[in-house]
Amino acid sequence: MLRTRPTFVVSCLLLCLLATLAPAQHGGSRAGREFESGVSGLPMLAREEVESYITIDGRAELRVPPTAVRVVLAVTGEAESAQECQKLVETTASRVTAAWTKLGVAPENIHADFIAILPRYEFEIERRGDIEVGLEKKVGYRMQSNLHLAVESEARAEEALNSAFAEGVTDIIAFDYANDDLDAHKTKARAQAIEAAKAKADMLLALLPDRPAVINLQERTEVRYPQSMYESFERTYEESVTQAYRRDIPFVRAFRPQNTYYRGLDSDSDIQPAALPMRPEISVVSTVRLYFASPAALKAKENENAKD
Repeated sequence: MLRTRPTFVVSCLLLCLLATLAPAQHGGSRAGREFESGVSGLPMLAREEVESYITIDGRAELRVPPTAVRVVLAVTGEAESAQECQKLVETTASRVTAAWTKLGVAPENIHADFIAILPRYEFEIERRGDIEVGLEKKVGYRMQSNLHLAVESEARAEEALNSAFAEGVTDIIAFDYANDDLDAHKTKARAQAIEAAKAKADMLLALLPDRPAVINLQERTEVRYPQSMYESFERTYEESVTQAYRRDIPFVRAFRPQNTYYRGLDSDSDIQPAALPMRPEISVVSTVRLYFASPAALKAKENENAKD
């Protein structure tokens, strides 16, 4: 009679459990969020479309590194009067501008954009007869002015941010990216899309006894900037119900990181970058559609000409 040692059985169970859990370890917080994982099939065409023309698309995507980065920071201040508030914001903005100038940033690449100055209100409890009421009263002003900074790379942007943080300016409004040779990249992407469409046409139209001629075409070239390729999602693991055993004190939940990351563009192109989207880049996507006359349309036209 064969006997199995308990330690051996436990080891096997642990190995099975680890093998089951291993794939989930590489999913991250986003795992399981997307439900559509299959590949969609081709839709059926109406008879009129089938007999009128054939379309073949070619698409190409280029990733272009930015040659300029704009950072927008908010400078805010609070004071009892509007004049004091304005002076406080201007002083802070001047310190940040001076720090950027020391880094070698040209004055024309720094711009201050006034946003708003608004009054602040607070409630004060006063007694009116036999009751207490809360009255809203003006207690000061709050002003915001945005600083726009243009630099040539993300490394320089990081240096500028560190300088601004040292001066107490930490509110980042936006990052924008640009490339000074974008038109040339559009032309290159369009040429690659044309080649992709022609290559697909050479392969697919070989199934027909006679290759039809191109009767029309479409073209569209788009530019997608990094700020549009960030993705955010909600995924929390705390209990849905928290029983408060003390009703006389508030409960504050622990900090959880924001589920926002740079996903990049999934263009599903015939020609696309092979590398993973590891850093913010500008994507240039060009789509070219070629229209060919279908054999049925050519045959119908020949029959009409024969009748005439």
